[in-house]
Amino acid sequence: MRKNKILYYFINIVFIAVAFSFVNFNLLFHNDRLFQMFPLVVFLFLVIHFLRFVRMYLITLEELIRPSRFVQLYAKTVFVSSLIPFKIGELFKMYSYGVEMKKMAEGVVVVFIEKLFDAIVLCPIMLFAVWRGDHISSIVLVLVGFVILALIVFSAFGGMYSYLNNFLIRRGGGRKSLIVLKGLEGLKKIYDNIRQTVKGRFVLLFLLSIFAWMVEGVLLLVMDGGNFSLWVLVTYINDGFFGIANDNFSYYTCLCAVVFLVILLIVYSGKYYNILRKKGVYECLK
Repeated sequence: MRKNKILYYFINIVFIAVAFSFVNFNLLFHNDRLFQMFPLVVFLFLVIHFLRFVRMYLITLEELIRPSRFVQLYAKTVFVSSLIPFKIGELFKMYSYGVEMKKMAEGVVVVFIEKLFDAIVLCPIMLFAVWRGDHISSIVLVLVGFVILALIVFSAFGGMYSYLNNFLIRRGGGRKSLIVLKGLEGLKKIYDNIRQTVKGRFVLLFLLSIFAWMVEGVLLLVMDGGNFSLWVLVTYINDGFFGIANDNFSYYTCLCAVVFLVILLIVYSGKYYNILRKKGVYECLK
C-alpha cells in the first residue's frame, strides 16, 4: 500500500512538473487588451469548466466520489491534459481516475466517453469548415477517424463477442483459450459500461458538451479581439492538440495554470487545515 502511494505521488509530481514547463506566465501581463479583460476571460473560463466538471461528474456518477475530492481530481487532471502536447496528459487523467475508482479500466472508460462527446460536437463544425473551402487540418482527420472507429467498434463488438465466445467454448481448449476468454469478458464489461453510460445520459452529456464549446467559442472570440471564424476555432483546437505555439493557445494555457493553481491551493489548504484542526482537537482530548 505504501509503495502504491509513493508511486502515485511520484507520477503526480512528474506530470504536473512537465505541465508547468509549458507555461509562459509573462503572457498574462504583456497583452494590455487581454489584461484589461482578464475578469471576463476568467469568468468565461470558469463557466466552461463548470459545465465540463458537471459532465465528468455525470460520467462517474456511480462511483459517488465526494464533490470536494472530485474538484481536486478534475483540477489537476485538466491542468495537465490542457498543457502537455499531443494529449499525452490524457494518460495521466486515465491513471488518476483509475486510481480513484480502484480500476484502471474505469479510468480509460471515463476519458474515452469524455473525448467521444467532445468529438461528436466538434466533428460537424470542422467538417462544415472544410466544406466551406478551408484546407483540411490534421485535427479534423484525427477527430473524424476517432468517431468513425468508435462507431465501428460499438456496432460490431456485440456480434464479434458472441461469435468468439461461442467459438472458444466449443472449439477452444487449454490455458490459452481461458486467457482469451477472460480478456474477452473484460472487454465486454468495458463495452457494457460505456454503452450503459452513453445510452442513459446521452442527452445531458451532449447538451453539456455543446454549451461548453459554445462558451469556449465566445472565449476565443474575446481572446482574438472579435476576429472569430470557424477556422480560427479549428486552428485553435489543432494547435492545442499538437502543442503548436500560438497566441490564443499560449494565453489559454497561462489562464489554465493560474486558475487551477488557485483552485488547488484553496481546496488543499482547506483539506489540510481540517486535518490539522482535527488532530489538534484529538490532542486536546488525550
